[in-house]
Amino acid sequence: MSIETASVPAIDMRAITQLTESDELGEQFVAEIIDVFLTDLSERVRAIGLQMSHDDRAGIAATAHAVKGSCGHFGAVRLMELSHEIEGRVRHEQIDGLQMAIDSMVAETARVRAALETYRSSQMCGPER
Repeated sequence: MSIETASVPAIDMRAITQLTESDELGEQFVAEIIDVFLTDLSERVRAIGLQMSHDDRAGIAATAHAVKGSCGHFGAVRLMELSHEIEGRVRHEQIDGLQMAIDSMVAETARVRAALETYRSSQMCGPER
């Protein structure tokens, strides 16, 4: 990870704020959508590992594309970029460095997960919960 990458937040809080403000349920809605996203993200990371082990390039591209699409809701810009890179590498048959790109995506997934779990925990600490 470059110094520039390290300075990029895992999630863009403006995206979370927009989600919160877009629904009358607010924080409850965001907590639920975070749960769904994190479950889905875990499944997709497992899938891409299996696809890589089976040299399923079409599957890798499709999974990376799906991850890229779901990241936008949370402002997970770096994860979006890495997913886009993986998808592009596979589609253009640039397989050299693919495993390293997937490893970077998995590491960024952990960063996004930690940031979203921290956010969710901070919102669930109210007196009524």
